[in-house]
Amino acid sequence: MADTSSLASRIDAQFADVQQKVAAFQQSAEKEYVAREQRYQQQYLPAVARLVDLIKPRLQLLADKFKDKVQVSPTVTAHQRQVTYRFSVPIARIELTFRVSHDLDVRNVVFDQDLDVLPILMQFDKHSQLTVPLDRIDEQKVVQWIDDRIVAFVQTFAEIHQNRYYQKDILVTDPVAGVEMPKFAAKCSLESGGKTYYFVSEETRREFESQQRTK
Repeated sequence: MADTSSLASRIDAQFADVQQKVAAFQQSAEKEYVAREQRYQQQYLPAVARLVDLIKPRLQLLADKFKDKVQVSPTVTAHQRQVTYRFSVPIARIELTFRVSHDLDVRNVVFDQDLDVLPILMQFDKHSQLTVPLDRIDEQKVVQWIDDRIVAFVQTFAEIHQNRYYQKDILVTDPVAGVEMPKFAAKCSLESGGKTYYFVSEETRREFESQQRTK
């Protein structure tokens, strides 16, 4: 029988090589994990705390401006902070979310803004993201990004309420002026004959009442 000792040595060498690579990988992975944890604890958490203090008044201002039209739901986890605004409007379901987290290696702070509108009847920016290096955070840049995102959302919110496709179920016509408008834009309304009429002004409402009395 031919000698197999050489083959066995070669096989053993392959196994030894694999074991060395596994050991090297484990050592490297453990080192990277420890470094990530240090960055998370020593850099990320303090940085996010500072940034939240800067951002929070702006997000509160957004909620205050919409008052009873919005429900605010904050969510805090170990690696992510998020706030969701759900707007109570009759023409669409509008949900705005701001989120701050970190990348996989905990080297960057990542800000996300998502906007969901249903039904989708117009174009709008659904997502925006800002990434800043954890070791070189430009706080002014972050604040400017938040401000710009808030203003952009308010513009989109206004456009939705001016869009005829969203308004089609709430459009009414002033019977005197012949002007079509969404209900919320009517100056006043009047119940007559079991029906509600909407008017652009008190003057057209009075004219309508006068017309009804002469019939």
